[in-house]
Amino acid sequence: GARELVKEALERYGLSQLSAGQYALCDVIGRFEGPEKQWQTEGLRVLGDHEKPLLIQDLWKPRDGFSRRLELRKRAEVEELAAKDVDTTTAGQSWARGKERGWGAAKLLPRVG
Repeated sequence: GARELVKEALERYGLSQLSAGQYALCDVIGRFEGPEKQWQTEGLRVLGDHEKPLLIQDLWKPRDGFSRRLELRKRAEVEELAAKDVDTTTAGQSWARGKERGWGAAKLLPRVG
């Protein structure tokens, strides 16, 4: 599950597993843009502790031109992002939209599938 992957990542990078609650595993959709092919995040969703990330990735693929990846992010960062969002379109669905360097303008995206 997602929580176990967080713990394994923290162990791999020499961080205490006791801080696992401070991190969230995110399912991120984006694409590589520009001449330098820099990653630009288009949307992210925090995975629940018991979700199966690898199974989720196998169930559906993003549309052409986009990729998805798993990212480990500080929980406070994604909670702050979610708090800034005003959900007028998707009735509380958990996909957040934003550019990697511009989270202040984040909006929610509908789920695909």
